[in-house]
Formats: sequence, C-alpha cells, structure tokens
Amino acid sequence: MKKRSLWFLIMVLALALVAVGCGGGEKEQATNQEPAAQTEKNTFEQIKEKGVIVAGLDDTFAPMGYRDENNKLVGFDIDMGEEIAKRLGIKIEWQPTQWDGVIMALESKRFDIILSGMTVTEERQKSINFSVPYVGDGQIMVVKKGATGFNTAADLKDQVVGTQAGSSGEEAAKKIEGTKEVKLYKTYPEAFTDLQIGRIPVVVCDRITASYYISKRTDTFEIVGEQLTKEPLAIGIRKSDPELKAEIDKVLDEMKKDGTLTEISMKWFNRDITVPAE
Repeated sequence: MKKRSLWFLIMVLALALVAVGCGGGEKEQATNQEPAAQTEKNTFEQIKEKGVIVAGLDDTFAPMGYRDENNKLVGFDIDMGEEIAKRLGIKIEWQPTQWDGVIMALESKRFDIILSGMTVTEERQKSINFSVPYVGDGQIMVVKKGATGFNTAADLKDQVVGTQAGSSGEEAAKKIEGTKEVKLYKTYPEAFTDLQIGRIPVVVCDRITASYYISKRTDTFEIVGEQLTKEPLAIGIRKSDPELKAEIDKVLDEMKKDGTLTEISMKWFNRDITVPAE
C-alpha cells in the first residue's frame, strides 16, 4: 500500500509540473507576441514629424531656381518654397536633380515634391498630381536677334528645334509636324549657347525662361511669333500623397489672397504673372 501510495503521489506531482510548464509557456508566448502594427503615417505627417520637406528642382532654371554668383540658390520658386515651408511650420531642403529624370526621382521618393516651375501637362498628370497652379505660362519661340521667318508653329517645318530634355518645351516641339529634328539639351543654358553660336536656329521654351535670358542679353535673343501653348505652372506631388497636396493647396491659396505671391512675382518679373485664387 505504501509503495502504491508513493507512486500515486509522484504521478500527481509530475502531472502538476507538466501543467505548470504548459501554462508558463502559454504565458511566455502571450508576453512575446508583437503588438498590433500601428497605422503607417502619411507623407505629410512624416514631414511634420521630421520638420523638413525635401523639394526636387533643376537648379539651372533661371529665374525660378538657380545659382547666383555666390552659388546660393535664388529665384521665384525658392522664395515661394521658403514661404510655403514657413507657413507649414517646417523647413525646406532643396535637392537638385537632372530634369529628364525628375518624375522618376519623385516616385522613388528621393524628395517629397517637385518645385521647379513645372508645367502641368496631360502626359505628366498620368504619373503625378499637381498643386493648384501658381503661375500662368506657355511655350514660345526664341531666335537670335534679327532672325526672320518664325511666326507660327508651321514655320518650324524642316527646322532643327532646340529645347531642354524632359521639359514641356520638348513635349510642345515634338507635337509640331514636319520639324527636321528636336535637339535635346540637359539644360536651357546649353540650348541658348548653341542658339547664340548658330548651331540651331530656334529654341522652344516657356515664356518665363525666355524673358529671363533676353533680359540678360537684349542684344542677342528675342521672342518671335505666336505663343505655341498656354500652360500653368504647379508643384508636382505623388499621387499617393493627397494629404500633402491638400496642405500645399491651402497655403498657396492663402498666399494668393493675401498678396504674398504677387509680391514675389513683382520681385522677379516686375509684373504679376501669378494665377489668381479660385
């Protein structure tokens, strides 16, 4: 009897230990479970948290954004971007990039927005969203001063037309029937250099860019003929960032209504080229 009772007691204790071990394992397993994943913050929330918005730009695009004699970034877009960031309670960081790859760079999140006098086009709208427009612009023809024969788009037939790769000037030039060649350059300064030395007879670019270069070289270049297109400028934003677009639109409308955007325009163009608030 004693042996049997002893064995019975041992079995009871063993079973109790197993039960405790299993319970402890379940408790440990419950303790080690990862907490439920938190909702991922949208881009604007991340920007506010970091306190910085990164803007991609072509830093040769005078007078919208370019380097002065001290290599400092200046221009209409620079002033506007700094004011937008200030009103959002953050800072802005500028990221120069090759213009012909700017949309791809935005989509790969090298920066948060494109702020570089970007023309709103149907082709670009297939890939990205745009803020409300802030400047009215359009493509025109620039020739060496005194050159004749360029009045309409039809006059570009059988001609070599220069413009910047990836620009709305490229889109406009390639839609013109009968051109001999659309010669693409990495930057507009390169195109204007070739125009000056006679390698190309005409440059197609936006009126803002043309006005700036002509103001610096009134004896060298001139705008001729009809305006080829009418195009607004806006800030490029990823389609996946509607919250960021809404915040930027709100600030731009405020700047239009209180006259800040007009002041910036007068500083750089001596006239108001902005698009009024809706």
